[in-house]
Amino acid sequence: MASHATTEHTLAPGEIAKPNTGWIWKTFFVLVGITAIEFVFVFLMHPSTLRNSIFIVLTIMKAFFIVAEFMHLKHETKGLIWTILIPVALLVWLLVALITEGSFIGEVLQNMFK
Repeated sequence: MASHATTEHTLAPGEIAKPNTGWIWKTFFVLVGITAIEFVFVFLMHPSTLRNSIFIVLTIMKAFFIVAEFMHLKHETKGLIWTILIPVALLVWLLVALITEGSFIGEVLQNMFK
């Protein structure tokens, strides 16, 4: 049998492993960076559809990053990831469509009875 060099340290009974907090700090700094960019756009741009669109896209990016890191979704197979993401995307699309159509029908009914 060949001898393989490993970097793993075997723990003695009763020994506590060194915490692996590097990925937590990486995640923290990525989320702080995206949040800082959001604040820059919110406070430096005049209210407009472009500002709101940028803010929504950055917020969704943050949400997907949180789901990938803390819910361990990035370590799953691609099929499971798409099984979760496609229904969520369709649900968001449905909500946007219902809100848009609902406000249009509300305006039509309001103008009809004037």
